[in-house]
Amino acid sequence: METMNNNPEFWKAKLAAYLHDPPSKALDIATHGERADAAFRQAGFIDTEVGKYFDYADETAATADRLPFPSSRLAALRCAFDGIRNAFRHPLNGTPFPFHEEFTTVETAFEGENTTQPALTDSSLANLPNDTARWRARFFAHWRLWPRHAMQKDYRLAFLPADTRIPDHSIWTHMQVVSALAGCVGPDKVWHPAFLKFQLGPVQEFIAAARSIRDLWSGSYLLSWLMAAGLKKLSELVGPDAVIFPNLREQPLFDLHWREDLWSKVSISGQRSVWESLQWELRDLLTPNLPNVFLAVVPDAHAAELAQAVCNAIQDEWKRISDAVWNACEQAGLTADEGGFTAAQRKARFDTQVERFLSLSWQVTPWPSSLEAALKLADGFASEMPIQQARARVQAIVDMAEKQMPMEHRDPRFYTDATKTKLNNLGLGWSVILAFNSWQLDAVRQTRAFPAANTGGWQVGTFNNKDALTGREEAVAGGRTWTDRAEKAGAPWATLFKHDDWLGAPTLIKRVWHYAYLAAEPWNLKTDPANFPMPNTRGIAIHEPEREIEEEEQSIEKERYFAVLTLDGDEIGKWVSGEKTPKLETQLADYKDVFEGQRRGVKQYFEQPEFKNFLQTQRPLYPSYHLQFSEALSNFALLCARPIVEAFDGRLIYAGGDDVLALLPADTALACAQALRMAFQGDPKIKETLHRHAAELRDRHLRKQARDSEASPPPYYQKLAAERCLLHGEHKGFLQRLDRVDQQNQPIPFLVPGPAADCSVGIAIAHYTHPLQDVIQEARAAQKHAKKQLGRSALAVTLIKRSGETIQWGCNWDSGGLEAYLLMSQALQDKIISARFPYRLIELTSKYINHTASPKDNTHQTDFFDEQVAIKVLEKEISFVAERQRGPKYDPAKVQEICEAILQFLNHGSLKTPCQKIAALIGLCQTVAFIVRNTETFESESPETEPETQQLAERQTTYESQ
Repeated sequence: METMNNNPEFWKAKLAAYLHDPPSKALDIATHGERADAAFRQAGFIDTEVGKYFDYADETAATADRLPFPSSRLAALRCAFDGIRNAFRHPLNGTPFPFHEEFTTVETAFEGENTTQPALTDSSLANLPNDTARWRARFFAHWRLWPRHAMQKDYRLAFLPADTRIPDHSIWTHMQVVSALAGCVGPDKVWHPAFLKFQLGPVQEFIAAARSIRDLWSGSYLLSWLMAAGLKKLSELVGPDAVIFPNLREQPLFDLHWREDLWSKVSISGQRSVWESLQWELRDLLTPNLPNVFLAVVPDAHAAELAQAVCNAIQDEWKRISDAVWNACEQAGLTADEGGFTAAQRKARFDTQVERFLSLSWQVTPWPSSLEAALKLADGFASEMPIQQARARVQAIVDMAEKQMPMEHRDPRFYTDATKTKLNNLGLGWSVILAFNSWQLDAVRQTRAFPAANTGGWQVGTFNNKDALTGREEAVAGGRTWTDRAEKAGAPWATLFKHDDWLGAPTLIKRVWHYAYLAAEPWNLKTDPANFPMPNTRGIAIHEPEREIEEEEQSIEKERYFAVLTLDGDEIGKWVSGEKTPKLETQLADYKDVFEGQRRGVKQYFEQPEFKNFLQTQRPLYPSYHLQFSEALSNFALLCARPIVEAFDGRLIYAGGDDVLALLPADTALACAQALRMAFQGDPKIKETLHRHAAELRDRHLRKQARDSEASPPPYYQKLAAERCLLHGEHKGFLQRLDRVDQQNQPIPFLVPGPAADCSVGIAIAHYTHPLQDVIQEARAAQKHAKKQLGRSALAVTLIKRSGETIQWGCNWDSGGLEAYLLMSQALQDKIISARFPYRLIELTSKYINHTASPKDNTHQTDFFDEQVAIKVLEKEISFVAERQRGPKYDPAKVQEICEAILQFLNHGSLKTPCQKIAALIGLCQTVAFIVRNTETFESESPETEPETQQLAERQTTYESQ
């Protein structure tokens, strides 16, 4: 393995493979070889090396990414890419993304790719120790910087396809796959790839064990940090291109881990260092965003060594962090002898818990020798297993190419010999091999070995208390004496240990590592409160997400509630595994020639009767799909999640692709959930939605500032959203950040998962004094309810009253329930309807529910036996309340809109029974009443005590009747 790391030829071979195609190939295929040669020379290759690369890697990548198409010449097919008529297509759903205009001339694109190719001279690489490091730097720079600089020059360069016939993957992802496969040549000079899948744990329970918001952030960030350390080691040995999922390009944490060893030592064209040019903000670097799993394609001969190297890198980093935490605590005088518990005993327990904490699992799957062998991997599996589904899709392509396609149309490059009867490349089996690898890793994780704890007998005393937040580890810190010592030690210790909770080693590390490790050499990250302020739940509740509000600062005029929001993509595992890939008919080029008016592209070819239902076949999982799906998730996490959360006065804790955790004021949480879902899908309506909510919040901040000079100003992203300058989209699945433009002053678009994918959100709302980790657990439980009971694509809310009573409500995104909530909430705040409106609706409709549970199905019963009768009665009750509960600023048109929205929700197909409809209406009204009653700008007209009917209605749980 060291021969790769210390061999410049390894990195030269990868770079040559990366440069085999110029980015503009699709615009002029005939001359692309000349432009590739120019790129070779600019990268530092001498004339005898120009154009030489491992071409089988290119063939395999092309086979894995595309189809064995008919010969364009033999089948008389024409397919040109212009970015308008034949446009780039979304990899998940096939939505076209036409450019704002064509390239004026193809030379414009040629010039763009040429001027943005990284120019690394001898002087710019002078700080690197040897030739291997310099060639590795050249490769890293091309992989990391060329796509970035090209996009900043002209956004269209980022969406040039690798193949004009199936334009759903970019040339950049193809270049990466080719270089990754070229790195799989073994010591015997023979190509032997393998999949390496790796997973780190624990995750959810470690993150959730948090007393404060800083604890919550710290746990998330620590796991992302450890993954970055492991990925840094892997990329040091085989390159970042080897990682297929997640896509490491544009990942702040990954860039940070290469800062000292590479990016701060390399400059482009003698200017500032690459690290300076990346311009990462501190908040970007301190936002956890890497998932706990990765997939890489690596050389089989070194695969196990590489996996172990990743394990060692993560464990070594974990040890460095734990040592830094212990040393800092020791220097502060916190770890001294305490009664019968000596410092040595404390340290021994700490070390034992550190050693036992991480769970690292990995699986290596060597690629079979042939496509036939790859397909046979599915033998013996049940028909519903993902590997069988993957084989069926691949087999459909094999049948098309070997049986259905006319012999005279077959392209000989795809076949083993002149008979053109058997496909020749293993790349088509990518999805089957990967499904087998995933199944193997699942088995590994079910049989994980772990070191058992052994104390050697019973022990007594306070220091045998368990960690107060996890309930597992025995305490190594905490208690009254520890807290007293922390207070004497001064800042930051007194703040970190305000409470005398007993803490085990993992929790202690979470509490301290940002100060003891991240802020120290060599990282020097400014994690202090002045540079990285961390609010408490009080600050969140009163719309001050950058301030830790002390108790005495609190106004007691109103209850203060905050929300924990958790978002998770629906069936993301199926998307990653390829079970939900789009049908081929949506991905193939199909357009009209602008001059001749004739239909062009390859879709029409496969509509011929001999291909039967081939176009209805789902596209087999392919490597560029993995890279682009990961890119879409990363774009949502890095470019959308934080701006949206901050636009709603919230604080983003974690954004790892499809997984988001955020804290928000209670009154903005549901609207924020709607905006996040719109961003996830790339909904064109997102700009106006953000404007409507952000403008109101911005104005609220400005009014507050006018009254209180210490009040926080409107957040930056909130101001952008209020001015319609944050997010914009014209084509579903593609968004633009309007504060990011290319050199042509065009907003730079980016992929998001799109409308074919969806997400579910769980929200828990509680008083700011409620234990944070309990609220997190409730939010996660609500999210599970949204997925399981509401059938995904849903929002579920749990309201936790100070009495301990809970109110639960949920709805599907397309049911109209959230729209009804937002309309009713706004009308209450605008005094269009009376504050008693929701209470009166509850009072009138709750009488139709028999609160005695049915012994048969444990659900409530109603007095209605017919759905239509129930709807008619509820419509009458809603109209009656709307007429009687007018507000001071009553607007009949807006009230009618509210009534229609409620009825639309109640008529949604997800509410199948009268009981479900009534329960949904009551839950909606309870949620609106509770949140609006505690909204800062709302002056309640309702009595001090809730009506008895409201209290009665809250005793039934909407979840049971759903």
